[in-house]
Amino acid sequence: MASRPAVPRKRPALLLLPLGLVLWLAAVCVAIAHEPPEGSPSATALSTDVTRAVRDQDADRLQRLFAPDTVGDDYAATLLARLTGAGPTSPPATVRTADGGQFLHLGATAADGRPTCLTWQITQTDDRWYADGIPPLAPPACP
Repeated sequence: MASRPAVPRKRPALLLLPLGLVLWLAAVCVAIAHEPPEGSPSATALSTDVTRAVRDQDADRLQRLFAPDTVGDDYAATLLARLTGAGPTSPPATVRTADGGQFLHLGATAADGRPTCLTWQITQTDDRWYADGIPPLAPPACP
């Protein structure tokens, strides 16, 4: 019986490697395209979004509601941890106008039981509304 010359076989793994790379790149692109935008479409929506993020303990969503470059990378996670440690918060967050600006108030109960609130000034950039992470120098009184 005559032997046939050996035919080089392509390894299936080498063929699947480029396909796997293409699928991974497509998944990354889809994930980036579907990430929610930063900020909110209005001051009222910002108030609702902050309320939901605090209620749901969603640090990622809360972080995206602060104006870029006004808070550190872990600000929202640290804030939520401190709010949880301090006691119950009393959402909803509210929007108030004072001294020519808009402010976002989030009510909370201090460790000693007295009511308190956090206040952030609301800023607008490119049709998106944000909470400014830098505390206002003269915040309006809590509602």
